[in-house]
Amino acid sequence: MHPDIEALVQKLREAEKLLRAHRESRWADWLASDADRIHRLDFYGIEHLLSAFGGMGSLNDSVLQYQDGAFLHVPITENERFDVMRGEIYLLAQKLKSEES
Repeated sequence: MHPDIEALVQKLREAEKLLRAHRESRWADWLASDADRIHRLDFYGIEHLLSAFGGMGSLNDSVLQYQDGAFLHVPITENERFDVMRGEIYLLAQKLKSEES
């Protein structure tokens, strides 16, 4: 398997796990589905993944948070980690898309 595909699938799994830890099931399910497709070498997974970026309500707008009683917490370090993951995922997906074209 192409090393960039392996790297992308691994990063998608890591991002999925982090999203599930913060009960963000919509995006976690999206990334899991795309990771499965990409792992099976289904190019639609790349296209679908890239559609998650940009625009209002996109994956780029996601903020990891949790509620503790009446307080809403936004863990800065986890959001920074997720932001890096998002960037890496996007760049790998774009690279694979451009290689396919």
